[in-house]
Amino acid sequence: MKSLCTFTFILFSLLFFTSCGQGKQAKNELTRIENQDTVQVEKNLLFGFDLAEYEVHFDTVKKGWTWNNLFANFEIDQHTINTTAENLKDSLIGLKYIVAGKPFTTFKAKKGNKDTPTYLVYEPDAFSYISFDFSTDSVQVKKEFRPVEIKEKMVSGVIQKNSNLSVEMGKNFESYMMTASLTDAIEGIYAWSVDFFKLQVGDKFVVVYDEKSVDGKPYAVDKINYVWFEHADQGLYAFNYTDSTGEVSGFYDQLGNEMKRPFLMSPLKFSRISSSFNMNRLHPIYKTRRPHLGTDYAAPTGTPILATADGTISRASRSRGNGIYVKIRHNKTYDTQYLHMSKIADGIREGVRVKQGDVIGYVGSTGAATGPHVCYRFWKNGKQINHRAEKFPKSEPMKEEVKPLYLEHISPLKERLESEITKLKQSAETAPEA
Repeated sequence: MKSLCTFTFILFSLLFFTSCGQGKQAKNELTRIENQDTVQVEKNLLFGFDLAEYEVHFDTVKKGWTWNNLFANFEIDQHTINTTAENLKDSLIGLKYIVAGKPFTTFKAKKGNKDTPTYLVYEPDAFSYISFDFSTDSVQVKKEFRPVEIKEKMVSGVIQKNSNLSVEMGKNFESYMMTASLTDAIEGIYAWSVDFFKLQVGDKFVVVYDEKSVDGKPYAVDKINYVWFEHADQGLYAFNYTDSTGEVSGFYDQLGNEMKRPFLMSPLKFSRISSSFNMNRLHPIYKTRRPHLGTDYAAPTGTPILATADGTISRASRSRGNGIYVKIRHNKTYDTQYLHMSKIADGIREGVRVKQGDVIGYVGSTGAATGPHVCYRFWKNGKQINHRAEKFPKSEPMKEEVKPLYLEHISPLKERLESEITKLKQSAETAPEA
């Protein structure tokens, strides 16, 4: 009997402790699973704030607002506002004032007794934001930078009737800045070989570039990698290339010739031709027929005027008909002159050496002018000619020892372009006429 009781007790104990052990193991497993679930849940965050915990209000800065307006909903006195605004000017934050149209967000905790927001985030630009913490006696301010992503992108287009490069480029983007950046870059690359005032219907482009984006939204062009531009049925390749020494650097065509040429096609980046070179033009002021020995580029007053080639300033003066003007001696063959300026750029005077693309003055309407423009005049061997009809010498070819590596580098890039060019041409052929 005693033995039976002892056996029963031992068996009961084993079952009890086994059950307890399994229960403890199950409890530990449940805890582990719960912890796993907690880790796996993704919070909906904005500027680091869990949106489930805050009431969020989105707004934009209104015209004429100051820091007083921005901080109006927060329980802080005028002294704190002034101190905070002053501290924002330091080198780490670098914010002197707020700008109308810029977004800001306020956060109010759902839990707690506060009736006013506690945090504010102001966005001065696409890639940074400034957070204000009003939860303590002194305002805590931090500047944070969003991660910038750089990806290679490709865009293409065809010039349509009554259109231009900017319009066709803009069809690829919502952002005007992206459109302007790429348009300006392409015009810069082909500034020596394409007259963008004479684009034709059917001209085409393919551009491969590195795009900077924040939160998936593009905001800037990092660099142009390679381009194809067809003008008047002539395809022109341009590849951005730098050799291992850094001595060879710039844009080159498919044969290794540098894209840069002796003269820019225009002294202005953005303008239109208001009057061409004409040996029998009716003068708009004097109402008589006389030769117009230059090309007029109309643009707003103050638009920078660029030296179209390297040279030395031979005149920087003013006359009754020419108004304020600058003349440049480039070499024994060529001279250029820029008339009707509103003013001459700082440092530009006779004897000064300038480089191609340097700002030498600003568009105006001084002298015999009916509106703001620059009259661009061009001399060859002492005779004024139509620069848009001149065939300029090509740039120096790439060194022979560099060319094999360059051609090897551009081979797959050229294949990629050609594939896209084929698609673009096929699409253009099947598209209905505008």
